[in-house]
Amino acid sequence: MRKLLISLVLLISIPSFSQSLNDYQYVIVPSKFEVLKENDKYHLNSLTKAFLLKYGFKAYLSSDEMPDELSNKRCMVLYASLTRDGGIFMTKLKLALKDCKDNVVFETEFGASRDKDYNVAYNQALRAALKSFDKFSYTYNGKNNPTESAPAPPATPETPVVTSTETPAAPAENNPELFFFAQPIANGFQIVDSEPRVIMRLFTTSQKNVFIAVREDTRGVVILKNNQWFFEYYENSKLVSEQLKLRF
Repeated sequence: MRKLLISLVLLISIPSFSQSLNDYQYVIVPSKFEVLKENDKYHLNSLTKAFLLKYGFKAYLSSDEMPDELSNKRCMVLYASLTRDGGIFMTKLKLALKDCKDNVVFETEFGASRDKDYNVAYNQALRAALKSFDKFSYTYNGKNNPTESAPAPPATPETPVVTSTETPAAPAENNPELFFFAQPIANGFQIVDSEPRVIMRLFTTSQKNVFIAVREDTRGVVILKNNQWFFEYYENSKLVSEQLKLRF
């Protein structure tokens, strides 16, 4: 009987929870979560932004340049926060999306990892927590639309009027804001996308910024040039150089 009541409560609460989330299209992710000491520690902030873009939100790091329509529209935005739990042998994380009054609009389940490497453990735990979004079909319903009442900026010679052409977030594989993430493995890194899915493996060499790279049946090198990463390989005897947006 007790299990039946718990199930009924969950069934009743999930639709309203999801519906509240659909009222918002913008999410701001802090550059530094309160539970960690550094900006983008373990790349968790960038990873959170990438996943939110994947799920259809317009997500920004707090350090990003914000769209004009968000000026003085603080209560039309959700704010991401991270909670940490677990002990010596386990890392547990959950993500909450809160409104401007600090009310929780959506909260994931705890994701956990037992990996001893903190870089790997925190990434695994957050990715596991973010799977809670898969239980809901997020679709923005237009309720909190900051563009409806946002006045146009005054037209002056020094500040020309700019018309926003921002469109909903593109799928993860086509969105230029998204990065691939390097996770440590033996002798190098595995490169994962936001699914997460391993797309490439990098193996260290005697040079700091040069890696032997393997992507499916293609072998080459990943190198750092002018502060940008490139995957270089030969195809039909022709050298191909592809830029990669990597986060180590």
